[in-house]
Amino acid sequence: MKNTLADRKKSRIGSNTVMLMITIALFVLLYGAGCLMYADKEFGRLQNFLNVMINNAGLIIVACGVTCVMLTGGIDISVGSVVAMTCMFMSVGLAEWGMSSGVLIALILLIGVVFGAVQGFCIAYLEIQPFIVTMAGLFFARGMPAVISTQQVSVPFESWFGQLSQIKCEIPFGIGAYLNKKGVLVTPYVRITLFI
Repeated sequence: MKNTLADRKKSRIGSNTVMLMITIALFVLLYGAGCLMYADKEFGRLQNFLNVMINNAGLIIVACGVTCVMLTGGIDISVGSVVAMTCMFMSVGLAEWGMSSGVLIALILLIGVVFGAVQGFCIAYLEIQPFIVTMAGLFFARGMPAVISTQQVSVPFESWFGQLSQIKCEIPFGIGAYLNKKGVLVTPYVRITLFI
């Protein structure tokens, strides 16, 4: 019996490694195809790649979490709705409730922990199927933005987090530097929020 369990673990780890390698290979292949197709638009520049990372940092975090869930054989389909709910909470908190960014970030992390703990409890201890639990979480989190506010919200930029998001961290040693159309040397950079 022990050999069978060990063999299953080995095959599962092997299949996870294969899936990771396939994902990396697809990324490299698609990025390479994009560089070839849009070479005239300078798609292959380091700054364009970094812009993709800057603009999608939140999605990258969510994708890493879901990847860990899927590698362990689970599923979570509620993550997109939870992102929408927490973003609406943050926006309304800044624009209408006059709360500080730091307090809102702490509250959003707490909401995420509670949301995940409730779903984890339902899956682990009540033994409800993960797909059903996360679908219920999806519908709950999808409806909550309308409960928080039914109006369009404009987020004020005066918050310290907004100012923090404008800080640029230049790539050292001039790696990927290039001359723009005006002849000015441009050094690639990332925003500090990417590291956060």
